[in-house]
This record gives sequence, structure tokens and C-alpha cells, in this order.
Amino acid sequence: MKKLLLLPNVLHEDSPWRYTPPSIDALIAESEKGGYQFFKRFEIPKCPLYLLNEHTAHPSQLVHIEEAIVGLISDAGLPCLADPGSTLVAEAHKRGIEIEALPGPSSIILALQLSGFSGQAFTFHGYFPREEKEIATFCKTVSSQTHIFIETPYKTPKIFHLLLKYLPWNAKLCIAAELMSLNPYLRVDSVESWSKKSLSLPKSRAVFLITPLA
Repeated sequence: MKKLLLLPNVLHEDSPWRYTPPSIDALIAESEKGGYQFFKRFEIPKCPLYLLNEHTAHPSQLVHIEEAIVGLISDAGLPCLADPGSTLVAEAHKRGIEIEALPGPSSIILALQLSGFSGQAFTFHGYFPREEKEIATFCKTVSSQTHIFIETPYKTPKIFHLLLKYLPWNAKLCIAAELMSLNPYLRVDSVESWSKKSLSLPKSRAVFLITPLA
């Protein structure tokens, strides 16, 4: 590998967003399905495909790929942001490999922009803790900045109800789901207002943003 390109991908398969990726000699993707969809979606000639995900034993070894110009993608959004890639990028820096990042959509940043919450001071936490008591502790000690979490579809409804249970009623909660799809969902309200309405949040990929009410 002589050059590593960090390439953006669509956030949702229905998204009309497109761009023209540069020529690459090989592609690193999270899954074979995601890689071949990327080739098809952006009309890229197929090339050798390598995988980088939670099952990859030694991610840094991918710097030894023999092809010269290698693209790196996530299944959705930007590589290295809440997705695999940072270990490979760090190793590429160590070895003096040229690295270039192309701009594109990120559900984390889009949700922050659309929420109206402070973009001057925010923390991205990744996924919520597994244990309910840890979520309860966070909710009771939430600090005065924007807190951003992501969650998987099967856990989204449960997390939603736990936040309503433990967050202060005057805190503000924004939920953004399936951004850039044909049916995106985004709502901003106080926890009190969320609690007064009988809502059943759909099982979908979601970004949760929390901030104390001023």
C-alpha cells in the first residue's frame, strides 16, 4: 500500500446522495456485501476486496496490502467515525503511507446540526452502556453540554424508554433515525414532553442527543 483513501458511503441504501470516487486498486470494507454494494452504487470497477471489522484479528496488518492505492469504507457514513479504521490509519501514519480523507455524510454530525443543540461543546460516547444501572448513573449526572450516542435497531426502543425513565424531565432529547433515507425521523423535545405522548419508537438505527435544558 502506498496511499490510503478514506472514502464516504451513503447513510442509507435509499439515499440519492452520490459522488465520484477516485480510482482505487483495492478496497477495504466492513463486509463483502457492503463492498460489492459500494462498487455497484458508485459504478466502480471491481477490484480486490479486503475486510476490516470486529472479527479482524490484526487490523494493522492490512497496511501490507500489495495494491498501491487502497480505499477504506464503512457500511454507512464515514470510516473511522463509530466504525473500524482508526487502527489501520494509525499504522499507516507510522509507516509513512499517504492518507487522504474525502468529505461525505456522517449521521453523528448531521444529527447534531439538525438538533439545534450546542456544537461548541459536545461529547460523542459511541453506544450506550449495556447495564441499566450505568445508563441511570449517566442520566442522573448529565453535564451541561451536548451528549451524543448511537444505537442498534434492536436496542433503540429499550434505550428510549430507559432515557425517559432516568433523565431529568427538563433535559432535552433529540432522536434522529435513518437520516438521508426516504423516510427520515427526527424529533427534539423535553423529556417531559416525550413522556406525555404515547409513542412507540420504531426499531431503526438511531442517534440520540441529550442536553440539559437551560
